[in-house]
Amino acid sequence: MSQQISSLVEETKALTIEEKRKEMTKRLINSKDLRKNMKRELTGHVVTRWYRAPELILLEKEYGPAIDIWSVGCVFAELLGMMKESAPTYLDRRPLFPGKSCFPLSPDKHVKEERSGFPFSKNDQLAVIFEVIGSPNEEDKSFVTDAKALDYLNAFPKSERVNLATVYPGAGEEAIDLLHKILVFNPYFRISINECLEHPFFKKCRKAEKE
Repeated sequence: MSQQISSLVEETKALTIEEKRKEMTKRLINSKDLRKNMKRELTGHVVTRWYRAPELILLEKEYGPAIDIWSVGCVFAELLGMMKESAPTYLDRRPLFPGKSCFPLSPDKHVKEERSGFPFSKNDQLAVIFEVIGSPNEEDKSFVTDAKALDYLNAFPKSERVNLATVYPGAGEEAIDLLHKILVFNPYFRISINECLEHPFFKKCRKAEKE
């Protein structure tokens, strides 16, 4: 199954970014039943909450290196947040997604609000994520295989994407561009590790011959 998903990614490389998204969305929708019914070989409860990728929160059976890219992005954001322009003192530093619960893996047992039958807390991990990257659209949600998970996503209030340049004013344009490309809800649209290394942000420090 992992080879089939990898082939989907490879076959879209020659397309434009917009064409890639549309083609991948179509392929994800067409392969939804296959991915939903596959036998899980990996654990679902991985990665510390603040660095946990959306596909893990939604208990997707198919996941891969993209979960690590997301976690790296969260750490990268914290490093940018340590710049004086972003945080004048160490007391001002904070993680990007400091959720206090993570439904359904570690839900808030004292939540008082419900939306469409699902517990809702503005401090839950997905809610905190959406406050930064914005609410996912239909293309973003195309990788989700479980109907209840889709209902859960649709229950969230609409949020707009935050311009991370305002959150990290000391970071350069290339750093912000890289962070935006990492913190993408759909793992199939998220930048890969090779694409990260080829990003202009690393141009001055990367030495490919030593890798």
